[in-house]
Amino acid sequence: MKSNITIIAVLVFTFLHSLANPIFSQTKPLVIGQSFSFHSNILNEDRMIMVSLPANYNNTEAKYPVLYLLDAETHFNYTAGLLQFLSTNNLMPETILIGITNTDRNRDFTPVNLVTVPNSGGADKFLTFLEQELIPHIEKNYATVPFRTLVGHSLCGMFSFYTLITNPQLFNSAIAISPWLIHNNNFMIDFSKKHFVNITSLNKTVYFTAGSLGQPDLLKTIEEFTEILDETAPQDFHWKYTLMQNEDHGSQVLTAIYEGLKFIYDGWPYPQDKLDKGLDAILNHYKELSEKYGYKISPSEALLNQAGYFFLQKKLIDDAISIFIKNVELYPHSPNVYDSLGEAYENNNDLPNAKKNYDLGYTLANAVNNPNKGIYKANLDRVLEKLNMK
Repeated sequence: MKSNITIIAVLVFTFLHSLANPIFSQTKPLVIGQSFSFHSNILNEDRMIMVSLPANYNNTEAKYPVLYLLDAETHFNYTAGLLQFLSTNNLMPETILIGITNTDRNRDFTPVNLVTVPNSGGADKFLTFLEQELIPHIEKNYATVPFRTLVGHSLCGMFSFYTLITNPQLFNSAIAISPWLIHNNNFMIDFSKKHFVNITSLNKTVYFTAGSLGQPDLLKTIEEFTEILDETAPQDFHWKYTLMQNEDHGSQVLTAIYEGLKFIYDGWPYPQDKLDKGLDAILNHYKELSEKYGYKISPSEALLNQAGYFFLQKKLIDDAISIFIKNVELYPHSPNVYDSLGEAYENNNDLPNAKKNYDLGYTLANAVNNPNKGIYKANLDRVLEKLNMK
């Protein structure tokens, strides 16, 4: 790996520098990720790899699933935004995005060589690059959990299916957007028929699409492929096909990624109407998610905070304290968890414990210049004043 890191940034409205209004006297880049040059001995070339990390990645000990995005030079920016939006709304976990840019698309994503397509037939070599070089590098250098998703469009969508069939342990899920199954006289149709009958278990989740405005021959082939899945795919292979109305081969990509992620993480959110069930119900929900996705999953800080205040507002203070204590246990570096626990103790008239936790929250916030440090300090001062009045 070469050490030179280039920041992928969007410089917003730099012309505002010249405006008289002091609000716009300075501009800053909005950074969505980084890129680095990665040398592959298998491909005998350098590849540019793009990375977008969760917002709190550097402030927590948490580990994250990874989404590997093909055609990254085209789809990276808005995919990073989708991951942030869906995870912020608790529809999926925070996720590391790894974008792989292209050098020779026809070479890397086609399984067989065609005389009419120069350099074609390198899919197996590209798979080896993923398995032996790139994925080990990512998992060595980033805080990851063993759940990987592959996203590809068109030829890359076909490659996603090829990967799941020939190297099923590499990815846990995939989104194949308008997969180019008509390549090489519908090669993937016969290939799938041949291999699916010999696969007795394939515990993966796949979402794939086509656009209603697409080519009729592609639509026909994709529909034939769904029939193969109906007839021969193992029962534990979870898949969904969506014909996207009024979308063509290219226009469906953003929507397909959005819907695909929601399908992969179906059942992820904790139901809001079950907050009253308490901490045990929340923990049980995430135990079931852990079993489903194959790694330990904890409730988010935001969910536990919301549940704690639900009970605090109902004057069920012992329940609130139990939830806030769990939040401190899971997120000990967050000032907010201590501040919330301090508030619960204050409501319970346990001022020494309220002071202790308000103090911890303010100390952590002040150390990193947290924007809420003034609120935490005010809470601490209020309890100190109450203690001094006794």
